[in-house]
Amino acid sequence: MRGVAKVVVPAVVALALLPYGRMAFSGDQSAAKQVLGQAEREAATIVNEYVREDLLQEIAVAEAKAHDPQKALQIASELKQQDDQDLTLLEIAEAEARSNQIEAALRTANRIVDVTDKAVAMETIALGQLDAGDYAGAFQTAKLISTEANRSGALMHIAIAHAQSGKARDALRIIKHIGDRIRKDMALQGVALAQTKLGQDTGALATAHMIVSELGRAKAYREIAAVEAGRGEIEKARLWVNSLTSPLEKSSGLLGLADGLLQPGGLAPSTPCESRHLAKPKRNHPPETCRETEKPGIEKIHGGR
Repeated sequence: MRGVAKVVVPAVVALALLPYGRMAFSGDQSAAKQVLGQAEREAATIVNEYVREDLLQEIAVAEAKAHDPQKALQIASELKQQDDQDLTLLEIAEAEARSNQIEAALRTANRIVDVTDKAVAMETIALGQLDAGDYAGAFQTAKLISTEANRSGALMHIAIAHAQSGKARDALRIIKHIGDRIRKDMALQGVALAQTKLGQDTGALATAHMIVSELGRAKAYREIAAVEAGRGEIEKARLWVNSLTSPLEKSSGLLGLADGLLQPGGLAPSTPCESRHLAKPKRNHPPETCRETEKPGIEKIHGGR
C-alpha cells in the first residue's frame, strides 16, 4: 500500500475548488467545466501520489457528471494503478447510468478490467434502466452480467418491479433466470408482497409457496398476513394461516396478523368498506381497494417442505 506523506498546499486548493464550483455556478455547466479544469491542473502539482491519484479520480467522476465522458475517461486512463482506473471507471459508469446515458455507461463498463468491478457497474446500469422504466433494457443488461451474484441481484430487483406494476407473470418468468438461491427466494418474497398489496392474494400465497427456504416462506407469510389484516380481512387470513403445518410458518403468519392489527390505522374485521381510512399508499404502489378477492388456494400452501 502506498504511504501517505505530508500533503502540500495545492491539494487543499484543488479540494476546495470542487465544492466552490458547485456553489458558485449552480446549474452552469460551462462554469463548472472551467473550475474542473483548474482543479485538475492544481491536482497535477500535488507531490503525494496517493492524494493526487485519489483527487484525480474524483475529478474524473465530476467530469462525467458534467457530461464530458471523453475528459473523464482520459483522466481515468492516466491513473497509474489499474485498480484505481477500474474503480474510477466504475464510478463514471454509475454517474452516466444515473443520467440515463445508458450507451455511454455500457461503453465505460466494458473498459473495466476487474471482473467484479465490471459486474457491479453492469448491475448499476441495469438498475438505472429499471428506474427509468426501461424494463426490457434492464433485463437485457442484467443477462450480460458475468458474475452470478450481481446478475441475480439485478434480476431480483427487475422481477419485483414487474410485480409492483401488476405483471406478476412476467416477474415469475424473470425469476426463472435467477441462479442464486438466496436472491431467488428474496425475489419470490418481494413478488408475493407486491401481489398481496395489489389484492392478488391467491397468487401471492402460491408465489410464497415457491420459496425454498422455510425461513423465507415464513417471512413471506407474515408479510401477506399483515397486509390482509391491515385491510380488515382477519378471518380470511386466519383461515389460510391455520392451515399451515410448519410451526415456524404458522407462528410467523399469526405474528403477521398481529402486525396488521397493531399497525397505525389498522382496520377492525367488522369495519365496513365505506368507512375505512386507508393510509396513503407508498410510491410505486397503487392504493388498496375494497374489492373482494378470491379465497386463497389453501391446498397450494398446506404443509412445509
